[in-house]
Amino acid sequence: MPARHHRRRCLLRNLTMAVGAAWALGATGPTLTAEPAPRRLTLWTMQLAPFHNAYVQGLIRSFERAHPGVTVHWVDVPWAEMERKTLTAIAAGAPPDVVNLNPQFSAKLAELGALAEPEAHLSPQQVAAYLPAAWAANRLGSAPGARSFALPWYVTTNLTLAHRGLLARAGVEVPRTLPELLQAARRIREATGAYAYFPALDGSAPLEAMVAAQGRFLSADGCGPGFADGAGAQVIDSYRQLFQQGLVPRNVLTEGHRTAVTAFLSGQVAMISTGMQFLQQVKTASPEVYAQVEVAPPVASSRANLSVMNLAVPASAPDKALAFALALHVTSSENQLELARRVPVLPSTVASYSDALFTTPSADPLLDRARALSVRQVFSGAVLVPPVPRYGKLQISFVRNLQGAMLGRQTADEALSRIDREWRAVIGCARRAAA
Repeated sequence: MPARHHRRRCLLRNLTMAVGAAWALGATGPTLTAEPAPRRLTLWTMQLAPFHNAYVQGLIRSFERAHPGVTVHWVDVPWAEMERKTLTAIAAGAPPDVVNLNPQFSAKLAELGALAEPEAHLSPQQVAAYLPAAWAANRLGSAPGARSFALPWYVTTNLTLAHRGLLARAGVEVPRTLPELLQAARRIREATGAYAYFPALDGSAPLEAMVAAQGRFLSADGCGPGFADGAGAQVIDSYRQLFQQGLVPRNVLTEGHRTAVTAFLSGQVAMISTGMQFLQQVKTASPEVYAQVEVAPPVASSRANLSVMNLAVPASAPDKALAFALALHVTSSENQLELARRVPVLPSTVASYSDALFTTPSADPLLDRARALSVRQVFSGAVLVPPVPRYGKLQISFVRNLQGAMLGRQTADEALSRIDREWRAVIGCARRAAA
């Protein structure tokens, strides 16, 4: 077993034991005299320093002014280290009071009872301040009574960035469906030598297309994929045709989003799927390509997917009420709006969208169009890939079988059959049925 996997298993085991011990002590331990609530909070964010130091420090100062005697210690953690550091801190009994995570990783902690439930500390009015779809991104399951585990923070949604010059030379528009993509890909390849599209398999875009085609992520019984039928087979078969006919780069099987952006910047690929936050990267790296960029809705997806970052409060935080007050402050409509002015992301709060930021033209018409389209998608889209237990294993199963179909090693129907069987084994329904 690789050392990193062994360490992760040990951390998870220690975390499970720590959570269980804390629960048992709370349930059976002696009644102690209440200690004064701690007045020092620790806030962990993800990769905001040093470019956004002034913003975060301003948030902290305004919170401390509103809560005399409280101090907030800010720690910014690199993206790649956040999961490991969070697991280690919680397992060691020294977690941050508020931590910036993504819903899928948060869901793992919530399964173990390691995160506090927001509704226990927020009023219904405070919950209603967030976009319903953004709030749903931080719930385990959709049934009534499903438990939330974090507050939504900023939102992103993917667009298609298209190179107008390449499309014009081929005489095609940005395709909206997979059949249109296949036709456009052939014409772009013949006319320009470039590829039409780079379907990055390291993200969730192919899985989002499957869900959008069928309308649900899990089956009605919650035990398997919700796309194991004709619509799902059509999506997989379209990816197979793109690869088998040489209409996408061969390295789509091994490379991800970073390579897709590089290929787009070099003119090797006419379209990529990414968020509006990457427009600045394109503008900086290649102003001549930026001048050719147009934005459009996601290729081959009838409904946009929302990606929502969050702020979670560990269940072992000493003063959860104060910690949630800090999380509410950071994610308030005013403070999210200020973040959206600094960074091309979108707020998760309804009131933020009444600001002129979203209607007043700026000096960059392309960014304005990207923001306007992204806002429409936020209000019409959904979390197509919701947080579910053991999501990582489900994603690996899906990508592995999609790759097998693209390579011609199995048909689309065979791939879906394997995905259905593997997902049911991972989710545990097969074991429960046999018990």
